[in-house]
Amino acid sequence: MFSRSSPQRARAHPFWIRAALALWLASIAGLAGCATGRTEIHLAPLFTEVSVAGGDSEVEALGGAVLTRRDPLGRMNYWALRPLVSWRRIDEARSFSWFLPPFGTRRSSHQEKVTQLLPIFRYSYQSRPEGTDTWDFFSLPGIFWAKTKSGDTRRAVFPFGGVLEHFFSYDRIDFAAFPLFLRTQRHGRTAYHFLWPFFTWANGAGGNSWRVWPLATRNRWEGRYDRWSVLWPFFQYQRNDLNKPERFHQRVLNLWPFFGRSSREGSRSTTALWPFFGYTSDDNTGFWAWDGPWPLVLFQGGDPNRAVRRRVWPFYSYYKGDGLTSRYFLWPFINVRDEVYPDGEKHTGYVFPFWHGWQRTRREDGLTSTWRKFWPIFRSYNDQVRDEELLAFPAFNPLWRLQFVDEHYTWMWELWTQERRFDQLRQRSWAGLWRREKDRDEDRRSLSGLWASRKYSLGGQQARETSLLFGLLRWRHVAGKGRQLLAPAFPGPGWPLDRVPSTLPALDETPMGPGVPR
Repeated sequence: MFSRSSPQRARAHPFWIRAALALWLASIAGLAGCATGRTEIHLAPLFTEVSVAGGDSEVEALGGAVLTRRDPLGRMNYWALRPLVSWRRIDEARSFSWFLPPFGTRRSSHQEKVTQLLPIFRYSYQSRPEGTDTWDFFSLPGIFWAKTKSGDTRRAVFPFGGVLEHFFSYDRIDFAAFPLFLRTQRHGRTAYHFLWPFFTWANGAGGNSWRVWPLATRNRWEGRYDRWSVLWPFFQYQRNDLNKPERFHQRVLNLWPFFGRSSREGSRSTTALWPFFGYTSDDNTGFWAWDGPWPLVLFQGGDPNRAVRRRVWPFYSYYKGDGLTSRYFLWPFINVRDEVYPDGEKHTGYVFPFWHGWQRTRREDGLTSTWRKFWPIFRSYNDQVRDEELLAFPAFNPLWRLQFVDEHYTWMWELWTQERRFDQLRQRSWAGLWRREKDRDEDRRSLSGLWASRKYSLGGQQARETSLLFGLLRWRHVAGKGRQLLAPAFPGPGWPLDRVPSTLPALDETPMGPGVPR
């Protein structure tokens, strides 16, 4: 122990005496030194407002269920009531929202707004400076309402009646008491349907077609195809690709389900007891394929320009083509994939549901990005190209990396998350009880209500500020200048939301001051 004349003890006594006195006076005064506007408050899991790495401010309440983020100018960039709804600003003109994710989304820009809740409804609005604004609305059980470019309004209530334009692949659809009457128009051809799908007559582009289903049908487009059926699906005959030279015309004959045959120059395909057995060969390319018994066994190869497949399901399958080589063992539990891209390659391993990992390497510089998930222990991401990292545990979600799941649901059970991008580091424990926000300017750490620390540099001086017991006891320590008390800031820690740039001049050394630069 130091004697009374010890310089270390002589320096320590005044500081702790003043600290105890400040705490006592603050208590008697009814906590008069409360934190005021634009200062940090950390009372997780109830309410937290902090300066995050990079300079934005974040408000979090109810353990993370309520979340907002603003930029240094105070503009809202993100808000969420998780897991029900969230909104994100993409740029000055665009925003994106989730509601009841993954079913509901809203995309908004100056030109278009699209809102949908699958499969209940979809609404789309287009702003057209050169003409009339358009919109369309579709909802179950079959309500359609739209305004077209010409300014006309189209309505339909299924199955009673209505008019649809540019719906699916059709130019126009008129119907009344569906399936009694239906008229469709597409590519210059008009088709009339009565008691759809039993009776149809079509004329216009491509010639006439008709259907008395299932007794007999003829569907043709002159110069493209001509297709017949009798007692569909038992007897079918087709001639396709009639717009090509005759040797490339395809002829199809089906006596379903016993026998089927398709042929064109040098290429033949045969099925027996469809869909269980089939064989295809092409003399022009050497391609061949055996399928049977479907879907358990499949082998194909012979053409270097087409994929190679081998499948004895569920024990083993192999695929190679289009830059992808994939192998399954005991499908769907074990998968190994190798992918080749113009700029690099990717290697993936998957053991459902416990392990999912991949690594992608960029060819020009060898930089990698990796993803690892060991369910239900942890998930991690490391991208050397974008210079960012992610670590979180536990990882109860067995699915692959899905952003909307991580954003809206995983916060409920993750005990620890850590994110780093460039020089910005963020750490958060379950319910936000622990927070760390570090960037090139400051390093802030906080344990809800009990303790907080703030490190920064001004004019080359290293400063550290500490807050205890909901901000009732706070002090600053400057390298080479000792400690000084700061005013209480209940409920603490009371650090300013605006971060101190590391290039600012020296500290304000006023005793009991606010802990901000001059």
